[in-house]
Amino acid sequence: MKTDLRTSLAAKCAALVLLALVSMGAAIGSFAVVLLSCAYGTADSFQEDLLCQEPLEGAMYTAVHYVTDEESAYYYRTRLERYGGFSAQIYDGEIADGVLVGAWSERPAEQLASRTLRVESTKAASGYYTAVGWLSSQIPTGTNFALRYGLYNQLHALPFGITVLLTLLLYAGAALLLVFLFCAAGHRAGREGIVLNWQDRIPLDLYLLCAAGLFSLALAISLERHGMPVALEAAMASTGVMAAGGIALATLLTMASRLKKGKWWRNTLCWRFYRWCRKLWRALWVATVELVRILPMAWRSVLCVAGILGVQSFLTLVMFESSSGGFFFLLTLFFDAALVVAAAWLTLQLQKIQDMGAALAAGDLDAKLDTEKLFFDVKRHGENLNAIGVGMNKAVEQRMKSERLKTELITNVSHDIKTPLTSIVSYVDLLKKEELPPAAGEYLAVLDRQANRLKKLTEDLVEASKASTGNIAVSLEPIVVNEIIHQAIGDYDEKLAAGRLEVIVNTYEGNLMALADGRLLWRVLDNLLSNVCKYAMAGTRVYVDLAAQDHQILLSIKNISRDPLNISADELMERFVRGDTSRHTEGSGLGLNIAKSLMDLMGGGFNLSVDGDLFKAELTLRA
Repeated sequence: MKTDLRTSLAAKCAALVLLALVSMGAAIGSFAVVLLSCAYGTADSFQEDLLCQEPLEGAMYTAVHYVTDEESAYYYRTRLERYGGFSAQIYDGEIADGVLVGAWSERPAEQLASRTLRVESTKAASGYYTAVGWLSSQIPTGTNFALRYGLYNQLHALPFGITVLLTLLLYAGAALLLVFLFCAAGHRAGREGIVLNWQDRIPLDLYLLCAAGLFSLALAISLERHGMPVALEAAMASTGVMAAGGIALATLLTMASRLKKGKWWRNTLCWRFYRWCRKLWRALWVATVELVRILPMAWRSVLCVAGILGVQSFLTLVMFESSSGGFFFLLTLFFDAALVVAAAWLTLQLQKIQDMGAALAAGDLDAKLDTEKLFFDVKRHGENLNAIGVGMNKAVEQRMKSERLKTELITNVSHDIKTPLTSIVSYVDLLKKEELPPAAGEYLAVLDRQANRLKKLTEDLVEASKASTGNIAVSLEPIVVNEIIHQAIGDYDEKLAAGRLEVIVNTYEGNLMALADGRLLWRVLDNLLSNVCKYAMAGTRVYVDLAAQDHQILLSIKNISRDPLNISADELMERFVRGDTSRHTEGSGLGLNIAKSLMDLMGGGFNLSVDGDLFKAELTLRA
């Protein structure tokens, strides 16, 4: 089974150790190449090399200042203490005839190197100082010269070409190890995908801020100088550089893990602060919108206009007080134009709402308003109007369905009753021809009367059903209304006389022609005169008036009711409603409803009115 080195902890630790060693070697090699390139460590002897000459010259300058500058003597003494094995004598003028001003340390018995230095100074009587410095052949361990002497021996023994090649190889190895660590970052044994460790879960901006601070501190430690021994300074510099490198490596590795995981920006304090601000803004916006929404539309409009006018007032004041009045004047014009456009836009939307309301009021329940381009309360009102249309359509359909079911029920029941009823009537007729005892004859009369009444009720039910559903054939043609009225009254002479009712007919002189179906109109008059015979008060008059008006034929029948009329005319025209609430007279309560349905089928009008005991039926036909 092939092992994935990216998930191996041992491979990662080994790569880190190797990277540290290789990086250290590359740094040392770079340091050596730079020094050799600058002629350090290339002289035949240490005393002739720059590694010796430069610090020796620096020590001599320091010795001059130490001897001649009393105020800073302690500072220069501390610096000279680092140059172990160095001694110097300072003369005012030349060495041969000058005056010995002072010295630093005793002249060594055996000298490794010596040098003479002339330093111009206004403090010297001759105008300059002459310093003579010596470096002992017995250099104390740990001093500046001792470290430089050891460095010289190392550099002098290095071949320049091989050093450069080896340094390049070390850099290549460091780069390969770094690439491996970048590839292995986030991978763990037994886990799929990228797995973040504890440092990867630290918010990135906080991590970078801390890393930058620690990196700066490490560099400051490596560059710290307080007159410490050179060996200690070198150790601190090395520690600081190594710490800075470790911090930089850890930062690069966590960046690699976060980038491979994806959406790294979400694990930052800035992103969290942004999300918090966004949520706060949304909450404030929703609260503001909700506050505005609960206000009536009128108040919202007032607040909007007041806000625009307030801004205009402010701009007007600024316009007169500012030198840039023209700019603020243009802003004021812009707000004016915005207000006009908003008013026009709102007016157009309200016009659409008004047109929709007018369409619904006219009965166009299928009218629809496009609310896509409507906004705010206007859109909600448009949606409500659309919902009203849909709801009314559903209500009408439900009502029609209910009426249709009731009509079908009445028709089916009526047909089912009609068959046995016909048999009953037929057998009653047969029994009437037989000789029966007197008591049986009375029973037969009652049976005959009730069977005929039930037959009439059944016929009325069927006719009412047909009339309400329009299942009756209608043949409209010009007919003489006068003749039909007189024929109908003539047919009811006996019943009217029995009820002691006097009919007063006021008809138009000559014949009045109307567009109607004579058979249906006869049925309407039959129902009305039947009601008169049943419910009119005995000994009263019945008025039948016929007239022409506005291309219409008007027919009215008026009578005085025998019983109090305690219901409205609209209720009288409903099915199974009778003016005789005690129901001691015959009737189904369908006559007026049938009459109204038949008049509607002929395109006419039917209207009832009740004034006290006065009952009036008005018929309208097209002339």
